[in-house]
Amino acid sequence: MVGLVLAAATILVATPASAAPSTPDFGPAIDAYADYDPQDTCDPTAKPGAVGLRDLLNEAYGSHTSYFTRACDSGGTSEHKEGRALDYMLNYYDSGERAVAEDVLTWLLKTDKHGNKHANARRLGIMYLIWNDRIWSSSQAADGWREYDGSNPHTDHIHFSLSWAGARQQTSWWQWEEPETPGHSVTGDSFSDLVALKPDGTMSLYSNNFVRDDGDPYGDVRQIGHGWNNYNRIIPADATGDGYTDLVALKPDGTMWLYSNNFNRDNGDPYGDVRQIGHGWNNYNRIIAADATGDGYTDLVALKPDGTMWLYSNNFNRDNGDPYGDVRQIGHGWNN
Repeated sequence: MVGLVLAAATILVATPASAAPSTPDFGPAIDAYADYDPQDTCDPTAKPGAVGLRDLLNEAYGSHTSYFTRACDSGGTSEHKEGRALDYMLNYYDSGERAVAEDVLTWLLKTDKHGNKHANARRLGIMYLIWNDRIWSSSQAADGWREYDGSNPHTDHIHFSLSWAGARQQTSWWQWEEPETPGHSVTGDSFSDLVALKPDGTMSLYSNNFVRDDGDPYGDVRQIGHGWNNYNRIIPADATGDGYTDLVALKPDGTMWLYSNNFNRDNGDPYGDVRQIGHGWNNYNRIIAADATGDGYTDLVALKPDGTMWLYSNNFNRDNGDPYGDVRQIGHGWNN
């Protein structure tokens, strides 16, 4: 399953094999095992999840040649033809490169501190792995590594195939946010509510009824939307400065959309009002909501892969309702 397009950098193998990728401090909740969903369309453009996985590995182990895509008329079924596969070139017969490969696979398939098996593979949306004539499949995780009978022994690279959620960066690895304080009030009563999304794109609101329901905060739930699986990032932020938490949502194409919270006006439907407020946000690999300017409006602090930091000051009250039209660079070196 060697891809044919989009080679990355030259091979450098000076990094010790113990330098596993940095892993966020996840809680106990985790993604389900990815179902087997083979290639059935052809769109040979590298998907963000595959590129992001390559970047994670390169950051930890140094740059290695990588391939993502394959021509539509080349060979049989392959997720390379949908841009959701990665061939990461490592030579089994080179002891140093073999050690790197084994460290990558150990990191992906280890059990986390909460007892979740194969934790990082699940969080990244790994569908299956092939290395040295063996295959590990998420859909057959209980069977462990199995003999691989394909024509390519995969002794010169690890093959990664991703689920569509992993390819679109819609899994918990890419969606995780560090806990923030204070919490977010959807209903504007200063108690932190929960907004929950299911894999089918439906959104539900768990209103915080701590004071009313004998200390049971989240017994009140109702569905408040659908189609949210079209977004790969959702950021809670009081963008309009009215004390109600809005949602700022990003699509894989880099467009940004504001869901203004109209809970008090629209019969308790908080996110019925949406409009596009920007584009080009796929140039950033981290976006943090914070009132950086201290004016009660939530600003956005965004980081690019080159380590530069940018402040999007919230001008909602001044710029005809366009909250993030004012941007300037405020730092560099943040990739350290």
